[in-house]
Amino acid sequence: MPSVDLIASDLDHTFLGADKLPSAQNVAAVMDAAEAGVRIVFATGRPYRWLDVLDQLAPADPTILASNGAVSVDARTGEVIHQSRIDPQILAEIVSAVRRVVPDALFCAEESRHWGLEDGFERSVEKGAPDLVAPVEELIAPDRQVVKFLVRGWGVPSEELYERVAPVIGGRATTTFSFTGPDGLLEISAAGVSKGVALAQVCADLGIDPARAAAFGDMPNDITMLDLVGHPFAVRNAHPKVLERGYPVIGDHDDSAVGRTIEQLLAEKREPSSSR
Repeated sequence: MPSVDLIASDLDHTFLGADKLPSAQNVAAVMDAAEAGVRIVFATGRPYRWLDVLDQLAPADPTILASNGAVSVDARTGEVIHQSRIDPQILAEIVSAVRRVVPDALFCAEESRHWGLEDGFERSVEKGAPDLVAPVEELIAPDRQVVKFLVRGWGVPSEELYERVAPVIGGRATTTFSFTGPDGLLEISAAGVSKGVALAQVCADLGIDPARAAAFGDMPNDITMLDLVGHPFAVRNAHPKVLERGYPVIGDHDDSAVGRTIEQLLAEKREPSSSR
């Protein structure tokens, strides 16, 4: 038996290297864990459409939590099995509140499979064109199914943008970020939605005690997930807000740190049984 029953990992800057791909060692470790009976979960801020990077891990039958836990995907079929929509009226209130503290803010609305943005928002890492480029009022219309709402602050670093915006949103929604840079980007989900909440539901569905789960992360949007499990790990390149919480720190995301740690977790439990 492995030392943990479930392993969850963030993707960017955690399981994926600087090339945005999983290393051979990380892939092999996940496959070893799955073969040993450990359930695999990937919890990411990425939208559903950015998950083809996990195609090679399909034999591990992972549970995929996209859009910071707002969307659950069946890895075998690609079917969206759950989504947490943000109420359109709440979105309208958020837009008004954000504009009071960041007048030039721009917005992007993510649905489970579709997305739209305001002209000038820019998604440099996006693989395809948006389904809609329009004023935010159209992006959040009642007929839209928004699961994640993004706020761009040109010239406002992510940390500063968070400090300005999170208080005015308050408990109406969950506000976090997974990108740092001079042009800030915040991620907003429905109230109560987070990676940690979604992972807790997965554990409950599978009958797994979170104390017997491990998780890996690097950014503030991973904190709820790391706080949930009995074996949390932060990569060495993690954001200071993550490192200051005192989780065990492993190696760098570009050095297969997640894969090496998974193999250590598996070996720790195998050792006692081999000595009997």
